[in-house]
Amino acid sequence: MVVTFDKISDESRIWIFQSNRLIPDLDIESLKKQIDIFLSSWTSHGNQLMVASKIKYNLFIIIALDQSCSTASGCSIDKLVSFIKNIENKYQISLLDRLDISFRDKNKISVLRLDDFKRKILEKKINNDTIVFNNLINLKSDLTDNWEIPLNRSWHQKLIK
Repeated sequence: MVVTFDKISDESRIWIFQSNRLIPDLDIESLKKQIDIFLSSWTSHGNQLMVASKIKYNLFIIIALDQSCSTASGCSIDKLVSFIKNIENKYQISLLDRLDISFRDKNKISVLRLDDFKRKILEKKINNDTIVFNNLINLKSDLTDNWEIPLNRSWHQKLIK
């Protein structure tokens, strides 16, 4: 069952798929429809899942699963990853590459490859106060306080040393 993102429990498990580039506004509605179609048929061991999705900043696809109703099995997670790979092919974007790092650069969001991100740290263009996106969070509630955070509060801080 697909619900709106604001209606799904804050304790829902989330997956964040970050694009390597901004998704054009022209593609957003089509992408949302495809996500809704997939989610409406997404099951685990034949059980319907209570799910929601959100596209944030034209860069992040966030999928939420209310695990109090039903949990995702290995096979259902494989189906989600397969769907995301199809989205990558259709829209010519990368959503599964964890070497892309997103951060706020003045008033815009930038995405850099890990090596380029490290270089910017060495050049002092990125510092402890730079806002980074911690896409490793697991719960919807973490989106509020633990997703967009200063570099020194995220796993990215390891890159400074």
